[in-house]
Amino acid sequence: MKQLRYLLILILLISCSKEKLRFEKESKTTLISNYLDSLEGFSGAVLIAKKNNILFKKAYGYAHLGHKIRNNTKTKFSYASIGKSFTAVAIFQLIQQGKISLQDTIGKFLPNYPNKAARDSITIEMLLKHRSGLANYFGSEKYLNGSKSQFRTINDLSSLYENEPLEFAPNTQFAYRNTNYIILGRVIEAISNRSYKEYIKNNIFSKIGIHNTGNFDLDHIIENAAENYTLSEVYPNRLQKIIFMGAVRGSADGGGYTTIDDLYKFTLAFKNNQLLDEKHTNLMTKEHEKSWYGYGMQFAGAKDSGIYGHSGGHYGVGAEWRVFEKQDYIVILLTNKDADQGFLDARFFIEKTISGSTNKLDNYFFTKEVIDTYLNEGLDQARTLINLSEFEVSERNLNTKGYEMIKRGFYKKAIDLFKLEVLMFPESYDAYDSLGEAYMEDGQTDKARNFYKKSLELNPDNTNANEKLKILSK
Repeated sequence: MKQLRYLLILILLISCSKEKLRFEKESKTTLISNYLDSLEGFSGAVLIAKKNNILFKKAYGYAHLGHKIRNNTKTKFSYASIGKSFTAVAIFQLIQQGKISLQDTIGKFLPNYPNKAARDSITIEMLLKHRSGLANYFGSEKYLNGSKSQFRTINDLSSLYENEPLEFAPNTQFAYRNTNYIILGRVIEAISNRSYKEYIKNNIFSKIGIHNTGNFDLDHIIENAAENYTLSEVYPNRLQKIIFMGAVRGSADGGGYTTIDDLYKFTLAFKNNQLLDEKHTNLMTKEHEKSWYGYGMQFAGAKDSGIYGHSGGHYGVGAEWRVFEKQDYIVILLTNKDADQGFLDARFFIEKTISGSTNKLDNYFFTKEVIDTYLNEGLDQARTLINLSEFEVSERNLNTKGYEMIKRGFYKKAIDLFKLEVLMFPESYDAYDSLGEAYMEDGQTDKARNFYKKSLELNPDNTNANEKLKILSK
């Protein structure tokens, strides 16, 4: 009789657990699904799981606009800086094996590195946490203006940063630089005596059954891969393919392709200590120095929210994997348009739905409401909304929308949005600089000059304003 009673209790508990999961799926995922459906022009794929059960998986928009081929849940998307997650895990695997330590300098593994100051003082920990001071190869003139096909391997990039002076003394500042993870990739190659690509494939991807992820050559055929689209710099209000804007092949700093299923497998394996032991997984997932960035890991939400993962963004790319530790959710989000063309809206709405509001989220969506009010009802209504609200306007989001209007050729709307930015942030040199650019694009050169000069008064080191004033003077 007791056995029967225990069996009935067990059945009841399992039934309640399933019912709770079903209710969870019907409530939060329905809200998210409805929101994603409402996002105009949203393009990508989303996967949401709770307690290792996939609750939601859906694709949106087009992988190829020219042929009208839609994205599907098997489509490969560019993941940009998410590749840093793979590199960081690989480094911690080597730490776990005792082949490297966080305090080792790069000179231990790259003894011929030409910059002695970097070789002798920059540690593995500084590279992981973007505190090395290394020059940013990604922003060098040679990289930006040269053919990307000449930079196909890790070593091809060496000339872009090795002999450049450090931007600051190591470990004195944080500066997000792709160069840090390129060096980590070289360290992995030196220790393992294998190519970075081979190491990651054998020790991460193959280990957990990932078969559609990698650093593919973008000038060759990639099966079932989405094209990436950014707002055109050439033709107003049109989309442009990004084929000349990024690396020809991904590397240790990112730039590869993956699917939502593969990225989910990686996230689940990482979370469940299948790639590292519990000690080293915890080292990566705990916040360091109360920063938003740790050992190849980003931390979102309010303090102690338990939200971690890594995002990636570039022209035509918005990507992210996130673990909501307290709520036991995993979210995978891959898109093939600019981050402000739906990715950020989706990311923040999902976070708000799963873990609740924060000041950052409230201000983001309030700024979006202010912008929508302006575009639909005018500047006066937007100002009224701001005056009546307890929330704050995000200057960054307001500025981003203004530049979107410039790219779309809606210069008058851009002018008004930047006027609103100046009104809200009168001490921001960037606001005046942006307003000057909007007037310049609209052909109102006198006003453009005035606002560029105002920007320089607030920041005499604003090189962009100086350059634009020289152009205007001609």
